[in-house]
Amino acid sequence: MSKLIHTMIRVRDLERSLDFYQKAFNLDVAHRLDFPDFTLAYLRNDETHAELELTWNKGRAEPYTHGDGYGHVAVSVPDVKAERERLIGLGLTPNDVREFKNDDGSLIARYFFIQDPDGYKIEVLERHGHYE
Repeated sequence: MSKLIHTMIRVRDLERSLDFYQKAFNLDVAHRLDFPDFTLAYLRNDETHAELELTWNKGRAEPYTHGDGYGHVAVSVPDVKAERERLIGLGLTPNDVREFKNDDGSLIARYFFIQDPDGYKIEVLERHGHYE
């Protein structure tokens, strides 16, 4: 049986990205590997064992392209509206809260998106139904 352990994204400014993920999602460095040409920083919090791996290729100046294959990383929170307000209070710029509903009007999902310093999209979902 397989177990998801991490997903990796490349970042241009490691310290800026570490600051963003700590402020926005309370993700701290659980493991860090420093090499002459690159650094790997594995982030997590007490809510999950899966990690977000930030890869910093030292000396890179140009932004990474995301192509048309990257979608987003998702996190869940107890209250999406309160979380959005918290992020705004930190000076971050989350998008508006949106909802998906069934034909009968019942809630499927309440969520918003925010982008990290490198433009990666992160979906923030309220813990509900499938997204507990």
